[in-house]
Amino acid sequence: MTITHQTSAPWEWPLAAATARRLPAADTPRWLQVTAGRVWLTQSGAGLEGDDIWLAAGERHALPAGSEWVVEGWPEARVELLEAPVPARRFSASSWTRAFAPALHAA
Repeated sequence: MTITHQTSAPWEWPLAAATARRLPAADTPRWLQVTAGRVWLTQSGAGLEGDDIWLAAGERHALPAGSEWVVEGWPEARVELLEAPVPARRFSASSWTRAFAPALHAA
């Protein structure tokens, strides 16, 4: 199978045939999405309770925060690793005042 898609985003990469890639644990939830080909995915350290997951182009799988995974193209594939957006931090008037009052008084 030859993948002809040459343009990619920084979060998208090819998985060459017979090459496994480790996805280290992250602090936020992520998704692995297959954009071309087929992949095998398994959670590191899951032991006998872990299941092999097979994904085809257009499918994705949620990777919980703190989990490490191994992914391999079968025979080769192209994938995207997407992270959940970080919620915007909200500031109250009192927290804004505490943060900026010293600077305002010094001016």
